[in-house]
Amino acid sequence: MNAAQRLAAGLVCLLGTVAAPDHAMAADPPTATPESRNPRPAQLQELDAKLAAAREAVEALLLQVRESATALQPFYRERPPAGDAAAQRALLEALADPTHVPSADELSRLFINLQLQLDALGSTSIDREPVYRPDGRVVERDVLHIGGFGWVADGRYLVYQPEADKLVELTRQPAAGLLALASQYMSTSSESLAAVAVDPSGGQTLQLVVQIPNLGERIRQGGPVGYLILALGLTALALSGYRFSKLHRDEQGIRRQLNRAEPRPDNPLGRILTRLKEAPGTDAETLNLAADQALLTEQERLERSLPMLRLLAAIAPMLGLLGTVSGMIATFQAIALHGSGDPKLMSAGISEALVTTVEGLVTAIPILLLHSLLVSKSARLASLLEAQSAATIARRLDAAGAEPPDRTAHARSPLPQPLGRAI
Repeated sequence: MNAAQRLAAGLVCLLGTVAAPDHAMAADPPTATPESRNPRPAQLQELDAKLAAAREAVEALLLQVRESATALQPFYRERPPAGDAAAQRALLEALADPTHVPSADELSRLFINLQLQLDALGSTSIDREPVYRPDGRVVERDVLHIGGFGWVADGRYLVYQPEADKLVELTRQPAAGLLALASQYMSTSSESLAAVAVDPSGGQTLQLVVQIPNLGERIRQGGPVGYLILALGLTALALSGYRFSKLHRDEQGIRRQLNRAEPRPDNPLGRILTRLKEAPGTDAETLNLAADQALLTEQERLERSLPMLRLLAAIAPMLGLLGTVSGMIATFQAIALHGSGDPKLMSAGISEALVTTVEGLVTAIPILLLHSLLVSKSARLASLLEAQSAATIARRLDAAGAEPPDRTAHARSPLPQPLGRAI
């Protein structure tokens, strides 16, 4: 309201300047003398000087009024003014007209309107006004005016559209915390203090904030490649969850088997012990071969789906790169067709390029971590199985009085090593 303050100061000063010549003339005696009827050249020059000064003061006042009215017009257009909006805008339009000579009543009304707007900017009020919903319907609501900066109705934020001169409910509302503050503020009595969010720009910043895409819109910006990356990520997540649960059950079965005398086929260790128990002969070589075959079978079971996870972790960033390239191609096509003057025409391709890159990385990194955890867990179980099978062979050979197995020769066996050594 700097323009309003300048206008008020100018009105006070300039009206005093304009009134000075009239007052001086009124102070002259009404008695006409021959000298007054036939003034001398010096008196004529003095009167001309006073008239010129008065004319300059009036012209300066009119110029100040026109400039102030022109400066105030955007304020009255961008925000709904307090009071009779149509009459105030018509007054400003008339005062801004270079051909219009304002009257004292118009200047007085302008000063009163400015004071009314200043009071409204520093206070809150609730008025019954029509509100346009996003679907186009008009409803009467109690609108909370937070100064001249924000409007809230039924706990939802409104914005003012100058083109239609109406309050419109935002299609997308801000965060839930801000909506809760607005609802609490409307229900708070005027005698107490309450927190509320205020947009100093009169709703412009709020409209920009709610245009930020949410998670669902970001995913849609990725296009078909983005959906494919997310499908791979969900597949890897489901596969990892299944393998973790399977390894956990195997671990629990192995620990239960350690406390049992008889082997059970419902766990890897029980199957290995059953294989050793059914092995013919008591020589070390036969038992070692049976143990290697059983360990190899269980190793394959523990490693199941791990290569697939590693493959998905490698494919995800490559698909992200594919989305980046396709998005840049779409961007260059938009530039070739429409030029580079409007960035909105290129935003779709750029969004696809960046979103797919992010999706590829966000998908690949967790898959690699899950793969590493699964490899570590399966290697620990494989080491436990190898140790228990070696201990079982040693106990069986001791019971049969045979020579213990040659571990060096067993290490040089051409059979694949168990998972604990192969990883």
